[in-house]
Amino acid sequence: MSQTALAGDELHPSYISLLESGRRTPTAEATATIARRLGITVSELTGRLESDLAGPVAMAEAALGLGRPAEAVSLLEPWSAEFTLEKTAHSPLTFRAGEAYATGLERVGRLDDAIRVLEGLRDAVESTPGRREWLSVSVSLIRCYRDCGDLGRAIDVGEQTRGQLGGALSIALGSHASLISTLASAYTERGDLARASFLLDDLLEETTRNGSLEEQSYAYWNSAITAVERGKPDQALHLADQAAHLLNLGNDMRARARASVTKAWILLAQTLPRAEEARNILRDTLPLLRQYDSTLALASAETELARCEVILNRPDIARRHAQSALKRLSVEHPIERARALAALGAAYVTLGDLSAGRLALDEAAMNLEEARAPRQAAAVWQQLAGVFAASDEPRRALAAAQRALSALGLPGEPMTPPHVAVSRPGGHRSAVRQR
Repeated sequence: MSQTALAGDELHPSYISLLESGRRTPTAEATATIARRLGITVSELTGRLESDLAGPVAMAEAALGLGRPAEAVSLLEPWSAEFTLEKTAHSPLTFRAGEAYATGLERVGRLDDAIRVLEGLRDAVESTPGRREWLSVSVSLIRCYRDCGDLGRAIDVGEQTRGQLGGALSIALGSHASLISTLASAYTERGDLARASFLLDDLLEETTRNGSLEEQSYAYWNSAITAVERGKPDQALHLADQAAHLLNLGNDMRARARASVTKAWILLAQTLPRAEEARNILRDTLPLLRQYDSTLALASAETELARCEVILNRPDIARRHAQSALKRLSVEHPIERARALAALGAAYVTLGDLSAGRLALDEAAMNLEEARAPRQAAAVWQQLAGVFAASDEPRRALAAAQRALSALGLPGEPMTPPHVAVSRPGGHRSAVRQR
């Protein structure tokens, strides 16, 4: 049948051409018209599409499980025009395809594209009462907004989702613990430690009584991060060990790897940084991250390795790790790029290249301010103030120290610039960490 014959009087031949080339998605009315002219039912027509999609979806999900997100994206990219509100709302298979596609996009670092797909999926499930997928989609959306630096939107989505659940843990919805943990991590990034602690304390209490091992591990893990931010590194290490113990009882290799990076960060945050122990953990974890996790997680581990090497006085190796991390990160990862830049700046300063170190630290602080992560921005400004002080540049040291105070919303001029040893600028207090 020609395009003209198929179009008939109701449609235009060029519209049929656009449908065949995948550049348009048919409306419900157009689908009904085409089915009628072909002499088949609408379900037969759309069922053929789902039959063709089933194979790519299964292979993409398998690729994600094997740690090959780029392959998953490649398999589903040709189908991306099908992930419309109408189709994802009414076709479970198309919705699955959209979720797998968004997961792949997130893991290869295309956060803006992942957010667009996830926002569409969220609209689809909200338009169809009774569906539970909205919770997992919301968690992914919060995580992507957080990682791309839009902390305000991450928190808005998280609180809205939490409100829809009534603020209480539902054991029937196993990913609720992940929701609270991810939301708390966004609050921690923004520096709202009181709110993060409130959420996590409630979650830890509830999951200890009623939750699964996975839910308990999420609560312990994120509570450990918040404990470091609140100046309790010993408590954080105990919580991290609890999380690791629970994760080792399960089979989530991706979560195990991420928890190991978090533990390494906590070891660096101790009063006497345990850099060699942290470095060994990170080296053992890198293969797991390459197989099971995202580009972002791998870059974060390399940043932590850079910090270890600065503390161990091997700045040239630190520089290479930080530069490798930066190569993996795009402008869509402003917070993680800032952490890598801070580590790179510390390496340069330790090498004696103060000019390159100042440039890297300045860029890191500016990125963190733009991402509205004030506590971390303040830490890097203070690190930069120490570099200027050690370089005998008191005016610039005072200016950087003032920026640190301003980032925290504190008025007034500091009386003297803070001193940070050039051999280890910032040390374990640099604004670099893994969620």
